[in-house]
Amino acid sequence: TNANDGVINMGTLRVDGSIALTTHGDGNATAVDSGRFDFAASTVGGDLTATSTGGRILQSGALDIEGTSAFTTDANNKVITLTNASNAFTGALTITTNDGSNRSNASIDGGTTALIIAASTIDGDLTLTSGAAAGITDSGNVTVGGNLTATTDLNSGVIDMDTLRVDGTMALTTHSGGAATVVNDVGLIFAASTVRGALSATATTGNITQGSGNLAITGAATFITVAGGSNIILDGSGNAFAAAVT
Repeated sequence: TNANDGVINMGTLRVDGSIALTTHGDGNATAVDSGRFDFAASTVGGDLTATSTGGRILQSGALDIEGTSAFTTDANNKVITLTNASNAFTGALTITTNDGSNRSNASIDGGTTALIIAASTIDGDLTLTSGAAAGITDSGNVTVGGNLTATTDLNSGVIDMDTLRVDGTMALTTHSGGAATVVNDVGLIFAASTVRGALSATATTGNITQGSGNLAITGAATFITVAGGSNIILDGSGNAFAAAVT
């Protein structure tokens, strides 16, 4: 659309190639494709809602979304892969995949914009990358059936996710000086993690443990279990805590 904040609303697409969406001003875009949803370079001035009812969601060009974004795959074992480092998501993202076997993964790169994850359900692994100083945050419950990997790769970006519901492991990596705060609704299992600032990790109803990777924490590290009788066991032989541990 090229005038008057025009919208795009196409709910019955069957596109074999790529899809490029451009809206004027604050115009929203809604698109539903019955197969694979392949984004070409797209600029949406308002909100974006993209659904694949039978395939994956991926991209061959960068996405610039000024409003909120919602990406959904309806079919089992269909992933969402939006990892172009030139992506820019200004508003919050809602991510939904569907798979009873925890194989429907989602990977999102926000480029140099912050990633704000709204209430989302990923029936697989979730991988998030941001190069913004504001880093990666959540604004609603983020339910992950598999593992969570969160990385800030520029501008001393932070990770601040306090409404997590992750069943698998968590791997956290922050850029120079970036702090990380995570709160999980059950136990918390660390995968290999490198936090170049302070780390605060809370397990609401279970233990805090680590899997096969070590922890390298530059700043102060705080580990909290809320439920009575829960344990904190971080005994990796290669762990490195450069500051105080609480």
